[in-house]
Amino acid sequence: MKINKIVIASALILLAVSLVPILMLINQWDSGSQSYGITTSDSQQIHFRWQDVNQQVHQYPTSAGTYTYLFLGFLSCSEICPIRIEQLNQLEQRIEQDASFNKAEVQFLFVTIDPDNDTLALRQAVIDARSTRFVSASLSESDLHQLELRLSDNINRQLATINHVGNLFLLNPNGQIARIYTAKQLSISKMLIDLNHIISSQL
Repeated sequence: MKINKIVIASALILLAVSLVPILMLINQWDSGSQSYGITTSDSQQIHFRWQDVNQQVHQYPTSAGTYTYLFLGFLSCSEICPIRIEQLNQLEQRIEQDASFNKAEVQFLFVTIDPDNDTLALRQAVIDARSTRFVSASLSESDLHQLELRLSDNINRQLATINHVGNLFLLNPNGQIARIYTAKQLSISKMLIDLNHIISSQL
């Protein structure tokens, strides 16, 4: 009788031990299938006119096939903006190194919410000089206001220091929001997984 109990107990322990790796794999597969950023059911296209550092006017979206990381910020910001800009810099470096993204058209579009102080020279030095993928933009007051409302980015420019939540938006080539990343979502690896999934799903 004791031997039977020992055999049963041993079998249960072996079963439990063998299930752990299986459960871990299932959990990894399940978490890998979930997006990191916030998905949205909003399918409306975002479009706006913007001016580059050479004072040329462009329309967004411009070129077919380009995925855009859009960030509204200001260069004298001491909180989320420098973190976001460095995050985008690291993301761009990873995209350059990853062969799976070689054919992907990806740009990083910084829209200033403080155009009076973010001068053309400052924008060029801090944003555009990083690489050909980085572009800084200024919008007219009315266009900027419309874009802020469209993105629900909760920007308050009436205070002594501009207050904003610092969301990052990944837009597909049609100008639709594919992902929204909050100020707490800073994982480069997880953002790359999102980007790869989005690009693959549209091939």
